[in-house]
Amino acid sequence: MTIFLDLAGQTATAFNNFDVVSGQSGGVGLLDVVGDATMKQLTYDDVSGQLPTADRLSALANTDFGVPIIVTALNGGNDPYKGNDITGNAQAYTDHSPGHLVIRIVYDVSQCCGKGIVARNNNGDNITVPNPVLLYHEMAHVFLEVNHQPDVESTVIGDENVLRAQLGLCLRNVNDHEGGCGDGSDCGGSDGGADSGPPPGGCAAGTTTVCFVVSAATGSPQSDEVHVLRRLRARVAARSVLAARLIDAVYAEYAQFSPAIAHRIEGDVLARRAVLLAVVRPLLAWYALAGTLAFDGRGETATRAARALAAACPRYVGSALLVDVLDSLNSGGALPAAASPLLRGLGPELRAASGLRCARWAVFDPLVRAWRAAAGVAVGTHAAHAARMAHAANTARAAGATATVDLVEEVAQWLAQAPFELVAGVAPPADGASSPCGIVEEDWLALASLYGFQPAALRVLGTRLAAAWPQAGAMLARCGYL
Repeated sequence: MTIFLDLAGQTATAFNNFDVVSGQSGGVGLLDVVGDATMKQLTYDDVSGQLPTADRLSALANTDFGVPIIVTALNGGNDPYKGNDITGNAQAYTDHSPGHLVIRIVYDVSQCCGKGIVARNNNGDNITVPNPVLLYHEMAHVFLEVNHQPDVESTVIGDENVLRAQLGLCLRNVNDHEGGCGDGSDCGGSDGGADSGPPPGGCAAGTTTVCFVVSAATGSPQSDEVHVLRRLRARVAARSVLAARLIDAVYAEYAQFSPAIAHRIEGDVLARRAVLLAVVRPLLAWYALAGTLAFDGRGETATRAARALAAACPRYVGSALLVDVLDSLNSGGALPAAASPLLRGLGPELRAASGLRCARWAVFDPLVRAWRAAAGVAVGTHAAHAARMAHAANTARAAGATATVDLVEEVAQWLAQAPFELVAGVAPPADGASSPCGIVEEDWLALASLYGFQPAALRVLGTRLAAAWPQAGAMLARCGYL
């Protein structure tokens, strides 16, 4: 049994698309996967007289090829596993990042956020590519891969045309491999009634790389740091669709300022090194600690992650100055006189970024907390008292003692401020009403599980969300937020 639906994606839409591929024969089903709550197994029962595309589905679903095929349907945005923008597109590829080989199909079911996805016919005219056709095209690639046959695009398009003919759609030119977003003819055919178009909450924002600044600072979009960020993002998205939506909102804001910063530093070795030491490594260590606490709880692994975070904020970088700079950006004040020319040059971009609430929570707040912790100063400490604490911490370090700031508590406080209320399409409806955006109570329970290491942080989050969404109080209480 081979095909699995990724619950981090639009599972219902993917299921509907597979149903269309089967000719809506009634043979498609879903099973829980024992020991893995991140996916469902797609099943297919053969029926008499089934269509050729159903035969193909049966072959993929009912044959053990020794490698799972995992299908992720996205409302645009970045592929959470490969990192590239998938809006208006689809891709099939092998992936070793889970620690074993899997084949992934990742495709955009928002139809390029409502603009439509098109290919071309023999006359060079644009023709529609409905979601089931987009999925079936990638299934054809996978079928060739698992059967060790040459992956020839014209062969794949020929297979795609089989489904097109069944649906009465225009046939595609097998020698024209181009496509894109836009309007096209459907030749009077049908998409099988499958879901398409932009979701109620809007489409995710895609970027050409998972992180402009990390890529620039490390010198490569394939660096270890970039891959660490991708893997953590994928793991979080697989556990919680709400967390995935928040990540998408963060990236949407991040894309507004990060390309300019990346452009400024990518040709300057010293600037790249400074950003790597002052921003990238502390942030990655912060996210790693947060991820460890969320998935594994407190324990030795979390202790090691906390030590790694402390080590990622070395004193020689200048923690006091960095805290002053970050405080100035957050408050809108002038940068400290000792700020470097690089920081002054990036001032406009950094100020704009600090005004974006999701990005500020995801980037600036962790940096403030991490570098204050490096100086032994907790966030929210009064400036005069902070100076005394920093002096005491330095004295303690000189004597061989450790810093007193509780990094686990800092991460818990940070997670309690996660701005879910700013994320489009996740606000719960009144109790008993159905959500128009596909978010259900189980999604809130899944998110709550990430706060198991510090229940008090979950209650702080719940109090905030209940104030923002009074209609959701009963649901939040049932899920342990209140």
